[in-house]
Amino acid sequence: MKIRTCLLTVCAVCASLSSAIAASVEQVTVHVASVEEAIPPLVEKRIAASIQTVGNHVFLNHDSDEIASRHEAYERTVNDIINRVLIGYTVESISIHPGSRTELDVRIRPWGDTIRNVRFAVDYGALPKMGQELVDKDLEHAGDMAESLLIGLPVDALDWANGAVKSVLENELEERVPEFYPHIVIHGGPETDVTVYMLPKLPVVRNVRVAIKGDDVPKVIFLSARNQLERTYAGLAGLPVAFVRRHERDIAEALQGDVQRQWVVKNYGLHVTPSLSLGEDTAIDLTSQTAFYDIRGGAYIDAGRDHSSDDDTALMAHVGRKIGSHHEVYGAVKFMPSSLDWNFMPGYFYRFRSGTQAGYQFESLDDSQHLWLRQPLGGRWTLRYDRDLTHDDSEVGLHYRVDDYVGLEYIVSDHDAWLRIIGYL
Repeated sequence: MKIRTCLLTVCAVCASLSSAIAASVEQVTVHVASVEEAIPPLVEKRIAASIQTVGNHVFLNHDSDEIASRHEAYERTVNDIINRVLIGYTVESISIHPGSRTELDVRIRPWGDTIRNVRFAVDYGALPKMGQELVDKDLEHAGDMAESLLIGLPVDALDWANGAVKSVLENELEERVPEFYPHIVIHGGPETDVTVYMLPKLPVVRNVRVAIKGDDVPKVIFLSARNQLERTYAGLAGLPVAFVRRHERDIAEALQGDVQRQWVVKNYGLHVTPSLSLGEDTAIDLTSQTAFYDIRGGAYIDAGRDHSSDDDTALMAHVGRKIGSHHEVYGAVKFMPSSLDWNFMPGYFYRFRSGTQAGYQFESLDDSQHLWLRQPLGGRWTLRYDRDLTHDDSEVGLHYRVDDYVGLEYIVSDHDAWLRIIGYL
């Protein structure tokens, strides 16, 4: 009999403990809804997190039966705390569902004005129009994200939501355009203005230079096209170098189209290949080629010759006919204004794949025959050698191309040395 009594007592105690454990609140779940306009998702998360903190403090480890019996008192307590925590909203109703997992349903109502429209703008500072258009492509629909974060939010709630909205927007913009620092300014009101100041990260493009390469046609005919392209692609100045490199394919495609639309390219049927070298000093090289003709022009002045002669100044022209990709026959002419003499120079040369040229030339002025060689040395440098077979004379020239239209050549012959200043058409 005693054993039976002891067993019953132990069972009753265990049942009581089990009941007590089951009635203790172990988790609080919060559901938030607005009785008017929908709450922006980011703000809803922040509000739910705040209410969760309140719910955890009030309900965790409390007896669910006690909460059920005193639910009105608990509702007033939670209502009062939430109204103090939330700015811009007031609690419309609270419903508590006690249990080991207590659910808290909170319906809130915005008070005062709410944000009904968002004007999103990007301020690029002094960035040229071309650069702005490239960045705009990366920021497409960024304004929609700002609207989703702000529309429906009470204006007064910006006091505490401002930082969260900025943080989310800045993270999104930095992910889209990692080469810029986005600085966001929000001016609240029913019509809220969001301005993003895009600050470029160093290094940035500082200069853009367009150069004409190739000697198949006179460069002077590209002067207008070159100036126009330099004005257009000066729009890359101020952009981060990393940003320009990331958009290199888009820029190259746009450049190809702009080159083909140039008047000189369309009307002369030229094949012009553009190439980009991106960096703080960005270079755009336009290499012009013709499949059949080689046309050049220019003039030179010699300075410092010991044996002054009437050919110190000369005008030059060269017209060649290409045969395949390596051979060329040509006719060149020099006119010396001082003596009014003409020197007609027919010839032939072979163009190696490395750029080396070797040829033969006859000069009518003194009936001389010449073998010559031109060897590119890399960059702007070229070495020239001319052997006069008739007069047993040699001439070596080291040439430096200053730009598309000017070159300097230091010449050493068997009897003299001088500097030649060359202008190219």
